[in-house]
Amino acid sequence: MLRAAFRDAHGARLNGFALLVTLGDEALAASLAADALDTGARHADTLRHPERAAAWLRGRVLRNVPRRTSRRAGPSEDERRTTLAALGVDGATFDVLERFNVRQRAALVAGEVEGLAPLDLELVLGSSAGSVRRRLSDTRRLFLGRRAAAAERTVAPHPGTLEQRIRTIVDQALTRSAR
Repeated sequence: MLRAAFRDAHGARLNGFALLVTLGDEALAASLAADALDTGARHADTLRHPERAAAWLRGRVLRNVPRRTSRRAGPSEDERRTTLAALGVDGATFDVLERFNVRQRAALVAGEVEGLAPLDLELVLGSSAGSVRRRLSDTRRLFLGRRAAAAERTVAPHPGTLEQRIRTIVDQALTRSAR
């Protein structure tokens, strides 16, 4: 019963995190999230710090992305755009996220959007506190700068400030049910 509760508590948000980190690769995101959840559920009753389970799960997803993506052909850019557009990610935001590496996307989503604590970000990114602060600051600055430049080239489909649009998009992705 504890394992089922663990999956219920973390599944949808973890799948949303994986979708954003893999830039809309639904099959890979589902596989990464399922693997992390299965491993986490097996060890749920032995966690020393259950309040850090979300960070541990995201770290596991992130650690497995490079190994898995190097061995398989992913969806086309159009398919990725369509997947993320269904979550509210507009073209300009996609263009910026596409230029980031997986770790930068993970830092942005886990740190800025999900608001994980610095200690949790260290676990997600597998880095020291100083490195996490620098990566998060650099990624946020790059994202906002590039997003503003990209938005100038296109008409933004959603009203509101840039940060409101980003948070809306990511919130939709993070709360999307796992398939």
